[in-house]
Amino acid sequence: MYRDASSFTYSINPAQVGDSVTISYDALNGADCGHVQIQVSGPDGQGWQNGGKPTEPDSGVATLLFIPQEPGEYKVRAKYTRTGKKSECNLESSGWFESTELLIVEADSTSGDTTQMDSSCVSSFTVDSVNCDSTSRTIVFTLVSDTTLDYVKIKGNLNKGLTEDAIITVAGADFDISQKKSGHSTGRIITLEGSVEACVPVTITITFNSTNNGPYLTSAWTVHGDGLNLQIEPVSCQ
Repeated sequence: MYRDASSFTYSINPAQVGDSVTISYDALNGADCGHVQIQVSGPDGQGWQNGGKPTEPDSGVATLLFIPQEPGEYKVRAKYTRTGKKSECNLESSGWFESTELLIVEADSTSGDTTQMDSSCVSSFTVDSVNCDSTSRTIVFTLVSDTTLDYVKIKGNLNKGLTEDAIITVAGADFDISQKKSGHSTGRIITLEGSVEACVPVTITITFNSTNNGPYLTSAWTVHGDGLNLQIEPVSCQ
């Protein structure tokens, strides 16, 4: 999805290699809770390797400091993610919005500065969205690791009431996925194992049909890796 350039502003455009460019994004929801994440493509407009850490917005606005190393035409995108209890932060998460305005970076003829952008990020595991439409359910998780890890394990349950196996898709990483019934229950135990790159969001979408009318769709979900231990509390339709 694209969003009008008025949602994105650049302190310099066009910029030169080595310039400090402040990229601002307005989620247009006035949020003072949740997280906004801003990402910048490569100089050829491909990929999203320049990832900023998720930050709490101020009245819906968040910023990223970007210091380009190479000339080119950079794409910029951002998204808002609700975090915590809905009673404390009742705004809806959004998908990624891409700016209609490219960030143009020109070669710097006066300096050899090759300072890299601040690509640090904070590890997080969040629920981006929950959809409960009659018996059809969809949950979207997003994982961000602050370091590259060769092995990560994500595990959790879908509660009873499934009429068949869930459909699970992953974007941003290559995971082995397994699911099995929990004893004689009609729930499912789901395990995902694989590697992740630093600051690259991994989106996990789980779609399933369930006759469960209880408040919770899942148990707690966990993420474990070398120095990485994250948990999400049980997910509900509320």
